[in-house]
Amino acid sequence: MRAGIIGCGAIGSFLAREIDRGNVAHMKLVALFDIDLNKVYKLVESLEHKPQIADSFEKFLKLPVDFVIEAASQQAVFQYAEKILKQKKPLLLMSAGALADDRLREKLFRVARENNTKIYIPSGAIAGLDGLKAMSNVRLHRARLTTRKSPSALGVKTEKPVVVFSGNAHEAAKRYPQNINVAIAFGLAAHAIDILQVEIVADPGVSRNIHTIEVEGEAGKLEITLENFPFPDNPKTSFLAALSALQVLKNIASNVVIGG
Repeated sequence: MRAGIIGCGAIGSFLAREIDRGNVAHMKLVALFDIDLNKVYKLVESLEHKPQIADSFEKFLKLPVDFVIEAASQQAVFQYAEKILKQKKPLLLMSAGALADDRLREKLFRVARENNTKIYIPSGAIAGLDGLKAMSNVRLHRARLTTRKSPSALGVKTEKPVVVFSGNAHEAAKRYPQNINVAIAFGLAAHAIDILQVEIVADPGVSRNIHTIEVEGEAGKLEITLENFPFPDNPKTSFLAALSALQVLKNIASNVVIGG
């Protein structure tokens, strides 16, 4: 499978190097695109097998890519996702927060169906999405995500814990696009975007990104807390977010997939 990556920041570069090292079976990196070409050139220098460089999205679409990895931004999802899906190319979305927009989400899901292709959404910085998907087959009464990060990761200054956001998942994803993609992955897995409540806390006392997910429904109650190390090259996201995307790529090539 020939992969192309849009976005050569921390996570895009991480996935590029993993594919380049042969850590994803049957996948070869053949194309890179970023609106900042300096990032592309810097990444290519670190790769043993040199992919083609596209200096525009239009050129990227013309390259022989079978599978597209978006690791750029929510804006990139708005600009490029529909065109990729219409070319029948499967798409892995790292910037899942863009799907908080109901019109965009419905359109992309429809286009994927019409073109018999797939959208992959990694679990990101949380775990338990298989359990959430199972629970969503019956009625859910409550869904809540609490995220606690260092103030620097949230772009604020404070000497004590402070709630910087409390509200619904749609608004959280819009106001904190680089920090709260996890809310949309959670909401989609549980079919609970409309009832999902989100609280984001800036806490100078933590050195890890802490996410607690809570769900109650007819099948029971689920609560999971994760304490994730920040991604080395980008403290605004968790290392687990990059690893979850890597696992999606491995699952695609695997003959055995564990978990719903």
